[in-house]
Amino acid sequence: LEPEILTELLTHYLTEMSKVAIRWGGTIDKFIGDAVLIFFGDPHTNGEKNDALNCIEMAIRMQKRVKELQKHIIKLGVPSGIQIRMGITSGYCTVGNFGSDQRMDYTVLGSPVNLAARLQGIAEPNKILIDEKTKGLVEREVKCKYVDEITPKGFMRPVKVFEVNDFKDQHHKRSRRNLSLT
Repeated sequence: LEPEILTELLTHYLTEMSKVAIRWGGTIDKFIGDAVLIFFGDPHTNGEKNDALNCIEMAIRMQKRVKELQKHIIKLGVPSGIQIRMGITSGYCTVGNFGSDQRMDYTVLGSPVNLAARLQGIAEPNKILIDEKTKGLVEREVKCKYVDEITPKGFMRPVKVFEVNDFKDQHHKRSRRNLSLT
């Protein structure tokens, strides 16, 4: 793609993903190329379980929004459209301003951040992977399927990995069809 078209595509995509993240209470940490690091629970939390549920709803809505954007993306010159992969984990992190005397960033640090990146890296296109802790928080409301047990780089113990299907409640799923992000 020409640089101008790539810039337009990336800006449009990241803007749309940001709208979804903000709508569901996520804090946008940073953009890393075409990836977005989003966290929940700071500066405001709805509690660990509700933050996890909101994160999963955000991820599902991001997938839906990307499907809606495909015609525009193809028109811009990406014949096969784009696909997204997501990794979601739960746990305690350090959040604050980090950096140097010249530049500080409000960011999140900790092993859950690293694990989320590892899960995103192994996710198949258009899939959402979660860890066992997140599954424990959401399994009453969300359909999850066991995928594998992995020992990610930088981790001592194996981690059980699950794929998110959708919320179990039909009313909840129907409400997703009726909301837009104008």
